[in-house]
Formats: sequence, structure tokens, C-alpha cells
Amino acid sequence: MGAYFRLKLEEIAKRHSFVKEIRTVGLMIGMELDIPGKQIVLDAMDAGLLLNCTHDTVLRMLPPYIITEKEVDRAASILKRVLKKAKPVRSLSICPV
Repeated sequence: MGAYFRLKLEEIAKRHSFVKEIRTVGLMIGMELDIPGKQIVLDAMDAGLLLNCTHDTVLRMLPPYIITEKEVDRAASILKRVLKKAKPVRSLSICPV
């Protein structure tokens, strides 16, 4: 299930430039972002997906070991919707005067 979940997350990450890396060890999953993850966590919780954010930019998921493919698909679907609403932070360039 860990490999299946990782595959789903990698498919999602391809669509979002602010996803830097997907890290997994079995079902311990981290998705590193270029943007703060607090609002993503809140939006995911509102949609029924429990995850948390560490170091301000790493989404951490620790699903139960008995998770099914159907549940992974549901989690991936929710995460896809939530990430679609996320806004990358634009850096301001300062021009010398």
C-alpha cells in the first residue's frame, strides 16, 4: 500500500510546481512543499482527510497499516482538490533604482 500511495502522490505532484519531493518509508509519508502547508492541512481536514504539517512546509501522512486501495484513492482525490486551491508564493524581485 505504501508504494501504491506514493505512486498516487507522485501523479499529483507532477501537476503542482510547489511540490518539491515525496518521501516514503512504507506508509510513513512526507510531501515537501515550497509553500506553507498550514492552510492545506486545514482544507484537507474540512474535506475529511487527516494529515499534519511539520517544519511549516512538509505535509505528513501516517495512514493505518490496514488502509485499502479505495481509501488511498479517496485520500488522493481529496489532496488533489486541496492542492488545486493552494497558491504558490511569488517572490518579489527588487530592482535597484
